[in-house]
Amino acid sequence: MRIAYFSPVSPQKTGIADYSECELPPYLSRYLDIDIFVDSNVKPNNKFLLENFDVYPYTAYERMKESYDVPLYHMGNNQFHDYIYRSLIKDPGITVFHDIYLHGFLLSTSIGQGNTDRYREEFRYCYGEEGLNIADRAIRTGAYPEFDYPLVRRILDHSLGVICHNDFSIHVALKEKPDASITKIHHPLTIPQEIKDLESQNARKIKENLSIEAKKLIIVSFGFISSHKRYHVLLRAFKKLLIDFPDAVLLLVGKDLMGIDNLITSLGLAGSVIKTGFVPFTDIVKFLAIADFCVNLRHPTAGETSGSVLRIMAAKKPVIVSDVGWFSEIPDDCCLKVPVDSYEEDLLLAYMQTLAANARMRETIGENALRWVEREHNPERIAEEFYRYIKSVVDGDEIVMTRVSEALLHLGVDEQDADLLRHVSASVRDVL
Repeated sequence: MRIAYFSPVSPQKTGIADYSECELPPYLSRYLDIDIFVDSNVKPNNKFLLENFDVYPYTAYERMKESYDVPLYHMGNNQFHDYIYRSLIKDPGITVFHDIYLHGFLLSTSIGQGNTDRYREEFRYCYGEEGLNIADRAIRTGAYPEFDYPLVRRILDHSLGVICHNDFSIHVALKEKPDASITKIHHPLTIPQEIKDLESQNARKIKENLSIEAKKLIIVSFGFISSHKRYHVLLRAFKKLLIDFPDAVLLLVGKDLMGIDNLITSLGLAGSVIKTGFVPFTDIVKFLAIADFCVNLRHPTAGETSGSVLRIMAAKKPVIVSDVGWFSEIPDDCCLKVPVDSYEEDLLLAYMQTLAANARMRETIGENALRWVEREHNPERIAEEFYRYIKSVVDGDEIVMTRVSEALLHLGVDEQDADLLRHVSASVRDVL
């Protein structure tokens, strides 16, 4: 089989680009012939991708599509996926949801481009007149419902099959479209050799470069710094942790999207918190090597499976997460989970105090986490699951019926020819 693979790629700064360069195509290509289709404004720079796959601008797909069995669309929650959204509406295929709440994508491609009509129309399509009222109210007030509405109905309606990486996303999708054809396949993770060999990192030198004394407790939080990552809770709990562990350091690794400096200063934490900004993978490995444990909170969630949390776990580092979405699905012996309720800050502090004081617990949780990631997120097994699902869709009747419908439309047959359509449909299904 031959598939057209639509995804963001480097130099676009998104985890889905990493996913499509390291996690899936290298293994899926053992089962399928894969061509990569990218945004026409992007010049791919990943060496492995360029050396092992034919890469085309998405605009070339229209003239090439007859040579593929099915397109595979990777859909996420930012503007990098606009060409993918437009392509899947035009040429339905199999959609992989990396996020199941897509308001961020819609906002950036509509309001963000000065196009309020697109924003209103998507809400209307997904939720009817009530959706239109919601959109109008958001535009009028500037209070946008970022995590309240999935906004995936049109995508589900134009997908021959859907892949989600966790149960939370499937539950949300089925509430939007109960008859959707959906399967769960875990997020694949290739554990880089650098993470397997963390002990080879010069921890003393890394700490020196950060002006951190060798024996200090180091807590690391990875990922974009934004308000839904619960940094206000983390920083308040960390301030209380300093009472018992005054030499602790909190390392924030990721681009600051919320302007967190004011909060750090107001809490008097400037001397104990270090920001790195956006860093390449080589530096992430260094920061993992010196971490005693990690904290990666978030609420609300867009339904994502966190690649950064998986890498933390693969590095055998204990991590504290919010007890929401996919994070709730991680086994209890592989991480520590904090419910988002009135006791959130207190429980976070208690977990941080426990991990800070108990090296053996840190080691045990880390070992459990690595075993789970190796078992459940093995990219070789997951690539085979992708292949089996793609094959089941291609061998099923959805694509055949779609192509028959397109042929009838080309011949001038429309919905008014009901008897003819019923006859053709019954005949094709009998053959299938």
